Amino acid sequence: MKNYNKGPLVSIIITNYNKSNYLLDSIKSCLKQNYKKKEIIFFDDKSTDDSLKKIKNFKRKNKCKFDIISNSNKKNNFATFNHIFAIQKSLLKAKGKYIFLLDSDDYFHQNKIKEIIKIFERKKSNKFVLDQPIFKYKNKEIKKIFSYKVLKNKWPKFPPTSCMCFEKKTLKKVLNKIGFKKFPNLAIDFRLAVYYSLILKKFYIHRSHLTFYRQVEESMDSKYVKYRSKEWWKRREEAFEFLNIILKKNKLPVNTGLDFFVTKFLNKLLNI
Repeated sequence: MKNYNKGPLVSIIITNYNKSNYLLDSIKSCLKQNYKKKEIIFFDDKSTDDSLKKIKNFKRKNKCKFDIISNSNKKNNFATFNHIFAIQKSLLKAKGKYIFLLDSDDYFHQNKIKEIIKIFERKKSNKFVLDQPIFKYKNKEIKKIFSYKVLKNKWPKFPPTSCMCFEKKTLKKVLNKIGFKKFPNLAIDFRLAVYYSLILKKFYIHRSHLTFYRQVEESMDSKYVKYRSKEWWKRREEAFEFLNIILKKNKLPVNTGLDFFVTKFLNKLLNI
């Protein structure tokens, strides 16, 4: 049987902005992986808390091997664009065949990389592999199951960013196609899910729960209250617009169903 501790090099990209209270759990979960051939790239997006000081102290005291990139010249006020930039910048340094994304308030099960690499190596046509999230609340954990069938031009629903793993070569190309600076409310996980599911159709959702997805009040998604906030409706409109741009570019029918028109109408009604 193949020894996956001697398999391909993987790169874990941890993106951080003001998550000082959680980032050590994140980095420790990567260091404790039972898969040996890995590198860790920690990207700090000009945090205003003590994130950078904390991660540097941890690295020095524990003599850990991982790279730290500090973005001292932040150009955007939108978290979405900053997140895309952080991943693109980290990819320039990444040497791994596969890329594992991790938000700094989330963390991995110690078997995650080993299990996911088995899937990639078993079926080379997979360019995008996801595992299932464990929603981590203050006093409880809830395992959620995401599944997806490729239906013609339908809205993709996928596990969150920290559950996403990619073949590096393909990811670089896809980011160039989806990373344009429009739709500031539209997070990178949705953009990636749209392209890999509807255009490439090269993805696999694993059934194992290997990612702890922390639920924190100050998260980027906390203002998007489903159906009840203007921000949620604005993001939904941006999602339709983004989806249709991608479909048009690939000469596929656009999505103009009832949801599309209801969303457009409500955005005008709410004067967004």
